Amino acid sequence: MPCPACGATDTRTQILPGYWRCDAVVPAAQPVTVGAGTSGVAEPGESARCGTAYLQTRSDDAGAAVCRCGTPAVGECSECTRMVCGDHSGLWQGWRVCDRDLANARLRARNAAVAEERQAREAAAAAEAERLRQRSTLLELADEDAVWNLYVRSEPRTEQEIRSAVHVLRRLTAAEFTDACLYVLPYAGAPRTQRNGLSRLSGWLFTGPDFHGRSWLLTRKGEWHRSASAGTDQGHRWKKVRFDDVEKRAVIDEMAWQQSVDNGLV
Repeated sequence: MPCPACGATDTRTQILPGYWRCDAVVPAAQPVTVGAGTSGVAEPGESARCGTAYLQTRSDDAGAAVCRCGTPAVGECSECTRMVCGDHSGLWQGWRVCDRDLANARLRARNAAVAEERQAREAAAAAEAERLRQRSTLLELADEDAVWNLYVRSEPRTEQEIRSAVHVLRRLTAAEFTDACLYVLPYAGAPRTQRNGLSRLSGWLFTGPDFHGRSWLLTRKGEWHRSASAGTDQGHRWKKVRFDDVEKRAVIDEMAWQQSVDNGLV
């Protein structure tokens, strides 16, 4: 479609979807006469840019300023560049698109939502399968590694690691469990001093905020002392105990419970 003002078609700039500005250089309407009398020579006036803005699609089809239904267009489809009316177009994410492209966009969005939902279900199923696998399988751990997994809380622990450590340590005798602790605990930290009446005890604490009202202290000599939770009013009253399988199981269960709480597994 040529410019409605000057008829130029080769020089124009799109300023909005469907709107063009003519940039053709056209001469002035009236020529300028140079010289005097009848012998003067007529020269064209100064040229200027047309600058006319008009409505048309990027194609030069006739009737481009109307929708396919014959209704005057309200804009241009941002996908196919066809002129569309209000009935056969809509806004999609801030852009005007024709009804056909709008239907395709909605179909793509629905397909993407279905695919995302399917991926979420598959991820949940995979996570549940991994959780069941961890509950049904155990890791092969050395005695010292099992003690380290339950006693040291600086790194996250999985449910499988905790269950495996408990399984390994429960098979040990009380003496074997004590030996494993004495081997590992110096690497976990220096012994701590606890007041016990007028005397003091030095060793490693087995306690935590989620222990069920009991704490243990293992001295360097391998002696076990039990008390109420450390930090309570009775936390300084330590009683030496005969460390048997029952006492050992209580220590293991309390450490495993504390690890489960610390790692958000309960």
